[in-house]
Amino acid sequence: MARQDQGPGPRWDASVAREWESVKPGLAAEIWAEFRVDERHRRHMAWAAVAQRTVGQVFALLSVVAMLFFAKYSLDAGEPFVAAFAVGAPSVSLAVIFGLSRMPGRTLEGALSRPVRRVSAVTAGNPQQPPDPISPPPDGSA
Repeated sequence: MARQDQGPGPRWDASVAREWESVKPGLAAEIWAEFRVDERHRRHMAWAAVAQRTVGQVFALLSVVAMLFFAKYSLDAGEPFVAAFAVGAPSVSLAVIFGLSRMPGRTLEGALSRPVRRVSAVTAGNPQQPPDPISPPPDGSA
């Protein structure tokens, strides 16, 4: 069974096409052609999104493999701390970035701005500013 194309919009039927044709002959064909172009573009953009995600995942995998090779090289050279840092720090960063990208409604920017909002809320409740470290104390004991 062939899939029927629904046409441009919710009211695509012969009566709408007749209305368009009464306004301008050939308008229904033009609108139909535009609809098909838009649908083709939407499909291409969907495939581009899949390709972009795939390239990102491949790049992340290659970077982890490169970190492991560097750690192996560092261990062979007798530098275990360099190897631990070379694998540990980037791995944590990648885990946070990919973990936050998988959580619905969470972004890296949102996660980083939350502590700023907390600090702003705490300082808003305290109108007194900290003393200037250069100025002498108010009692004149300095």
